Amino acid sequence: MSQDPLLLVCNKHDDTMSFVDPVALRVIETIPVGPNPHEIIVTPDRCFAYLSNYRPPGDSISVIDLDARRHTKQIATGDYTRIHGAAMTSDGSFAYFTAGQSGYVIEIDTSENIVTRAISTCGEISHMVYVSSDDTLLYTANIVSEDVSVIDRASGELLRKIPCGSGVEGMAFSPDGTELWALNQTGDSIDVIALPSHEVVERITCPGMPVRCVFSPDGSRAYIPSWTESGELIVIDSATRKEIARIPVGSQAIGVVISPDGGRVFVGCEHTDGVHVIDTATLDVIGVIHTGDGSDAMAYVSA
Repeated sequence: MSQDPLLLVCNKHDDTMSFVDPVALRVIETIPVGPNPHEIIVTPDRCFAYLSNYRPPGDSISVIDLDARRHTKQIATGDYTRIHGAAMTSDGSFAYFTAGQSGYVIEIDTSENIVTRAISTCGEISHMVYVSSDDTLLYTANIVSEDVSVIDRASGELLRKIPCGSGVEGMAFSPDGTELWALNQTGDSIDVIALPSHEVVERITCPGMPVRCVFSPDGSRAYIPSWTESGELIVIDSATRKEIARIPVGSQAIGVVISPDGGRVFVGCEHTDGVHVIDTATLDVIGVIHTGDGSDAMAYVSA
């Protein structure tokens, strides 16, 4: 694909995805995709994106050809519905999505774009899914059962459930791989899970519905959207666990990605307030990109 970096933005209420120039902060093109695209994962070769389609029944996954900039396939998930969180193995051979209401993770063989397995999370309303850096484990955040499931990827067996706080939803691995942060959206807190012990070692108070998280590349900061009506980006010092700043962004801030150099954070909003761009050196909003209604899930595709 093009050597220029791209920001991919799913406009979930418009059923579209925008290709954005993350340097010039402009929309290049917007294409139609599947219904209510909620989460996105990109193959390591940067050729394809997979989008979870969440609108009821939510029984499909969209495949997007990033070179052609078009929707190429809709993968049917059958009885596994309300497809949400998205993750992928490091080699791109398998993609994983939560079938949230049913408590399963769906496995997709990306060479054939077919469903190969349904793996029980043993949790209630499994919303987000992540793959460990060594590809051996799956993690799901389970909103209603208020825990994180740790699953052996090869066997599909549940290894552990980690008790967390109210409304646990978003998760993020620290860049050094020693911690998994689990965000308790309705609990106004963050549980810090030590790896590989899978023990909660600290609970950070974080008022304002923390919903997603990205770390700076050096791991020194965590950037957390606040899914409140006013909308903020919360900045936390990862080492001290202290809040550094709250930056006003659009209403119901939700999606978040960071540029590979750590210089810019992009924060999407639930409806039409756009993607707010924050300079991490100054913590100022340096631009707003209006892509559509519900600029939530995003992916930064570097050159």
